[in-house]
Amino acid sequence: MKRKIGVVPKSDLVNQIQCVRDDIYRLDNNYCKRVLEAGALPLCVTPVDNWIPEESLAMYDGYVVQGGPEFYPYHFQIIHDAVVNHKPYLGICLGEQLIHAYFTMKQMVEEAGYQGDPVKAICALLEDRGPSFSVLERVQGHYSVSPPRGEEDVAKHDVSVVPGTILHRLVGKSTIRAASFHNLQVPPSQKLLTVNAWSADGVVEGVEYGDNLLGVQFHPELDDLLPEIFSFLTEK
Repeated sequence: MKRKIGVVPKSDLVNQIQCVRDDIYRLDNNYCKRVLEAGALPLCVTPVDNWIPEESLAMYDGYVVQGGPEFYPYHFQIIHDAVVNHKPYLGICLGEQLIHAYFTMKQMVEEAGYQGDPVKAICALLEDRGPSFSVLERVQGHYSVSPPRGEEDVAKHDVSVVPGTILHRLVGKSTIRAASFHNLQVPPSQKLLTVNAWSADGVVEGVEYGDNLLGVQFHPELDDLLPEIFSFLTEK
């Protein structure tokens, strides 16, 4: 039986804009396509008011977290479920940054003495700190224009893959070509995660944790030239 992989959508500011008809979650087709090509069954993760009904998490064997503008409570529910239940997790762009955000803020809430559910504690911390709070660093020059269909190469750059990492084992090479569309990065100085890839200008292009959390800042879903990365979801 095929693994059921939850594809986690981006949110168009649900409950934060005036018109209720604009409460929308968006799922990019390419993520679903790559999951299917990897031999798994892509299923849409469906939040309600930016939270996922807890009982629905049991149906997913793993997750792909796609790119997007910001974190919502359901993002932290997803990665927490992957950590606690040792499910394969592939984070792309925002999904890669989420790995760092989760572990950094989990450490912060523990040190601050927050009680109860760690996901709710993280969300309470974010609310307490306000919209200007971030555990990420801003970068320049990594958001190129979206390429026309069939011309994906114009958005690509060299990415150096770190030997000995999960990513290196998957792609089998030290340099790959990949497209990036981001203005933030995981801080290079962080100590909680293993950095698995760098750009030529020193920007973190991927992180991983343990043997089941893999993140890439670039976008392997853009075309079908890096299928090995999505095979991570089905290899165990």
